[in-house]
Amino acid sequence: MTYKEYSLVDFQGMFSSDEACLQAIFRARWPEGFVCPKCGHDGGTRLSKRRAIQCTCCRRQTSITAGTVFHKTKVPLRCWFWLIFLMTQDKGGVSTTRAAKLLNMHYVTVWFIMHKLREAMADRLEGPLLAGFVEVDDAFFGGKSKGLGKRGREPSNKKQVCVIVERLNRKAGDAAMVVLSDQRGETFATAVETHLEPMTHVRTDGYPTNSMLHGRVGKLNMTKIGKLYQEGSLENADRVISLAKRYLLGTYHQYCSRAHLQRFLNEFCYRFNRRYQWYQLASRLVAACALRPPIAYAAIS
Repeated sequence: MTYKEYSLVDFQGMFSSDEACLQAIFRARWPEGFVCPKCGHDGGTRLSKRRAIQCTCCRRQTSITAGTVFHKTKVPLRCWFWLIFLMTQDKGGVSTTRAAKLLNMHYVTVWFIMHKLREAMADRLEGPLLAGFVEVDDAFFGGKSKGLGKRGREPSNKKQVCVIVERLNRKAGDAAMVVLSDQRGETFATAVETHLEPMTHVRTDGYPTNSMLHGRVGKLNMTKIGKLYQEGSLENADRVISLAKRYLLGTYHQYCSRAHLQRFLNEFCYRFNRRYQWYQLASRLVAACALRPPIAYAAIS
């Protein structure tokens, strides 16, 4: 699929009406032309008063937005598309409060739509696996402890996150961040293994939990990180952790709800992995939403 590049002016002119947005969803769903899901016929007539296409063979009417993230939405498609643009065209994204004010919409409505968009981003992150030389580390996301007096690697108000980053000649490639349900070594190893190609070379630190990666990756280097070592430090993993925390604190002024932390990290990784294709991000996310099945409110709240 070919993705278009949009500047702010281009985007505003291209999607100035709901009909223009509907046409973009249609092109993303059927790039080779409409195909009836019932009989497979490749001809259809657009119904002018509905968001639907009627098959010229079996007469079945197919909604353009049915079966997508936009399924049965009562919010104007223009607002959806502007939220897509706002979330993709800045490294820090946009907060729900700010987006609600810019679009003159209710906070809860914007909150729900933005989480739907993050789910569509997550689907795109599940495709390509990381490969080559990869750095693996972990970090804890959460606010400061308030008089809990608890130290060590298991603070009760934080979430442990597994961070996996490709290393390309000391520069960062693609990244993946996984919120861990517990601190067991098996959970950590499974998260790493799920996101790596076979025979990947992994560089990590000497923390005992990382030994669970033996036999699951092509080569594992757990040499203690110091000033002198052959393969360098985990500078790319550290950089990604720092950028992710800066994104959450800068945009939301907090580390966000632990229940939704994975979605916020998915949003960060989606933009980070496509940072050299900034002007295509809006069209890429529109396509992702058009190909993603509907998301119920219960699945997000």
